[in-house]
Amino acid sequence: MIGMADDILNNKLEELKERARPCFQCGICSSSCPVFRVAPELNPRLSVDSIITKGEVPREGNEWLCAYCLMCDQRCPMNVSLAEILMEIKNISAREGKAPSDVIESAESLMEDGCLSPISSRSEKKRAELGLPDLPKADPKDVQKLFNATGAAEVLEINKTALEEAAE
Repeated sequence: MIGMADDILNNKLEELKERARPCFQCGICSSSCPVFRVAPELNPRLSVDSIITKGEVPREGNEWLCAYCLMCDQRCPMNVSLAEILMEIKNISAREGKAPSDVIESAESLMEDGCLSPISSRSEKKRAELGLPDLPKADPKDVQKLFNATGAAEVLEINKTALEEAAE
């Protein structure tokens, strides 16, 4: 399976360690996190701790629970951009073929349909009743161009392959 080259991963890890270093483990990020309240397995403080003390990216997959609300960033007394660090952990995980199946399915849907949530016939009917114009249909070609330009299409393929291999 294609993954991140060790030297790229090590450089990224060093960058994350440097960005997380000011953290003194006060826990404000965790206590501010709305997801942590309902899913304590997402503990932002422990993600940072793993990077700083162990020198490794957390591998539990809990970073995918982050809603990217930025509450942790706003409340951190040391201005550690934890939401960005968690996003980088997600990116590393995805490049290594470890994105959750629901994320892969959503990305596939977005690439194929041009949107995650198609406009329902009920919504179209209600808009017509209210005299509102039709909403423009999403063009999947635009999304596909974006996926290709950013490398997301390649990452999606890596994860689809990993998912298929895991199912065998």
